[in-house]
Amino acid sequence: MSIWDYRRNFAYDEPLDPGDERHVALNDARGDYNSGRLLRELGVDVASRALRNRPVGKCIVFGGHRGCGKSTELRAIAAELQGSERFFVVSIDALQELDINNLSYADVALALAEALAERVAAAGIEVPQVYLTPLQEWSRQVSHQISRSSSVDGALETGAEAKTGLPLVGSLFARLTTAIRSNSTWKTEIREQVRNSFSDLARRFNQFLSFVEDELGRQGRARALIFVVDGTDRLRGDEADAFFIRDIHQLRQLRANSIYCAPISVLNEQGQVTQNFDAIVRLPMVKLADKGSPTPNGIAWQRLREFVHRRLPPEHFDRESTLDRLIDHSGGHPRDLLRLLNLCFQEIDEGPITQQVAETAARRLSNEYRRLVQPEDFGLLAAIDQAAADYTPATKETRRLLYDLVLLEYNSYWWQTHPAVRTLDGYRSAVAAVAGGDGPPAG
Repeated sequence: MSIWDYRRNFAYDEPLDPGDERHVALNDARGDYNSGRLLRELGVDVASRALRNRPVGKCIVFGGHRGCGKSTELRAIAAELQGSERFFVVSIDALQELDINNLSYADVALALAEALAERVAAAGIEVPQVYLTPLQEWSRQVSHQISRSSSVDGALETGAEAKTGLPLVGSLFARLTTAIRSNSTWKTEIREQVRNSFSDLARRFNQFLSFVEDELGRQGRARALIFVVDGTDRLRGDEADAFFIRDIHQLRQLRANSIYCAPISVLNEQGQVTQNFDAIVRLPMVKLADKGSPTPNGIAWQRLREFVHRRLPPEHFDRESTLDRLIDHSGGHPRDLLRLLNLCFQEIDEGPITQQVAETAARRLSNEYRRLVQPEDFGLLAAIDQAAADYTPATKETRRLLYDLVLLEYNSYWWQTHPAVRTLDGYRSAVAAVAGGDGPPAG
């Protein structure tokens, strides 16, 4: 087949299901990461694949770099959790269902209620009206209060009443989440109403959830329920701090087991995040070598070659070293490896990908990173790279650099500058200055 036939395999933001033919398990190339730790934290005996201790309100944050494979790994974890002896899994993609550029805990609470009602209905589970009426009344009351405002019309009070039971609950909450996503005026007023009556919502939600979990157990479908929330790792700066540090205690009033995907910048606010979650699970970058070591990590290189060849057969490279050049320039970052291949595709109509094409793609990626680095960043980056592995100063600057992938985090949580940045003249000058005895910057 032509190289054109494979380009569709290199989409950046396409998490893979465990059964996808392109899926390659990268976890043994990440170093200190084992999904079994997360499963055991949730009470799952990994050997027997059975839930031994039923958790209640367990809340886990799952974090790492953008593009390191968190969404694909979360899908694999959700598949492991799903089962009659384990969990009934309700997955939510915040990128698809919420406004990730303007997100509040109130939005997520509404989305959890909507998703739970819809997933339970799809599973054919009958829920007595006594558990549904409180949620219906709460949603109607919020819609009525908003529609009384002079700034909005009565549209929120119409459109779902033809349904009954669980479909009605799902539609009522969907109407609110849709309004938040699509209308800036309603967004503010709905959030205010949710905040003012959040304790009431939590109480009604928890009653509904408790019945569903008991019914799942009675029917032998699952021993507990868990939400897996992806996409919240796109939050950054103050919005990330608000959600994961200042406001998460509100969501924890909902006594639901949950896993929230988080940006790497939040994980470096270790003390505050530890207080808010029951466990922190980090997905490190694929480790091409230990810090400062010239010896490659053979497993990592093998896995990333397979990662590419599942998408593009080896004959579309002029030699193995051409692909290795791209892997090296990616720093072990899976999405950047896909980006590099896409940059190669922009240079050619026919294969194979040659060393010259790979070098052009590498330069173009470096130029993209050039726009993310401030001149004053280079000294800090050079100091981190040349210092011991435990030199990881958690500052506002390093959090930004980690979020932007300028600085990459590896398995024992040591940091290293992205290879695309290390080719820049500013970085090379900073390395020379540090080597000349200037040393790491203060702080």
